[in-house]
Amino acid sequence: MLTEARHSIIRNYVDRHGLCRIAELCELTSTSESTIRRDLIQMEDSGVIKRIHGGAQSIQKFSQDISQRVRFSINHDAKVAVAKYVAEHFVHPGDNIFIDAGTTTYEMIPFLAAVPDLMIVTNGVETALNGLNHGLKTILIGGTVKTDTHAVVGQVAIDQLREMNFNSCFVGVNGIDQAGSLTTPDTEEAAIKRAEIMQSKHAYVLADASKFGQRSFAAFADARDVVVISNQLNSSQKKALPAMIKLEEVKG
Repeated sequence: MLTEARHSIIRNYVDRHGLCRIAELCELTSTSESTIRRDLIQMEDSGVIKRIHGGAQSIQKFSQDISQRVRFSINHDAKVAVAKYVAEHFVHPGDNIFIDAGTTTYEMIPFLAAVPDLMIVTNGVETALNGLNHGLKTILIGGTVKTDTHAVVGQVAIDQLREMNFNSCFVGVNGIDQAGSLTTPDTEEAAIKRAEIMQSKHAYVLADASKFGQRSFAAFADARDVVVISNQLNSSQKKALPAMIKLEEVKG
């Protein structure tokens, strides 16, 4: 297949799905991983896609909700490193915490199993099941379950949240723009995030470095009002950070 034709196929696929893995593009084009990586470098240099760790992201529209199958695999090592750091530094024995339905927050669960007398509340179906599998006292709030992210949303869920108080909440995010706006593609998930932050003494946003400089449809908080935990940022990402942001970088 000619390079031009392959680039066209890749671009159309990435724009249609929003986010995809290198393995998908190899299968789609019957091409080796090394060739796809070169393609993505060339396409990013041309400004038609954005490369992320393990895949590519569309630049043609606001970030959209991506299927669980893809979301859990993208930037996995960075997500685990951030989740481990957060669980070890910001969760204490006897805490009541809220963990929302993000893929980085999901990775906290194995590291929480050793914390005594901990109770987790979540709107993430996978997070709740993972908590039970690790022997954690777990509450899954009720409401409507989204097909794509398996997050529980809606007024029933918000009403329940408003009756609870948390020592801390741990929030996933799709984008942190240069103005400090924390965003997610869906307004109903944004409402859940606002409610959990409101009901928590401390709020921590978990974001791998790929989320910086991104912007989704629905804003739910300002980065200056929470603590943002991420893996190490590059120099250009640091320069674009909003003033006064509370950021902790996880080394390694």
